[in-house]
Amino acid sequence: MKQVIEKLKAVISVLEKEHERLLIFALFLREEPFEKWDIVVSSAWLNSKELGSYKLVTSKVQEVLSESELAQFSRIVLLDPEDPVVSFLLELETIKNGGYKELPGDVLSDKFGFTIKRAYLLRSQRNDEHP
Repeated sequence: MKQVIEKLKAVISVLEKEHERLLIFALFLREEPFEKWDIVVSSAWLNSKELGSYKLVTSKVQEVLSESELAQFSRIVLLDPEDPVVSFLLELETIKNGGYKELPGDVLSDKFGFTIKRAYLLRSQRNDEHP
């Protein structure tokens, strides 16, 4: 997973260079039969109601991950900056350029009401924080 995380950190960098800062970029492994990851992203410039926002993030992820790496993921979830999940993740940890942290699945599972086996936070920064 470390190699995939490194590639996704490059996606974060490209998205922020081409657009604006991301508030959240996280990976959640939900307890499901097929053991696939969700990519969770939030930024003021992404709109969870517009297909174009999903296509943009998807295209950047597809550019860096191999077919076998892509097969590990089930979906991309875009969250509005005002979403309570975004606030919760921002309060947990600040992760800026180049870092990442594994989050305790049990804490997230309790908060979100479904089982998260593993989670990684690759970006977690408020708009008012400097890079």
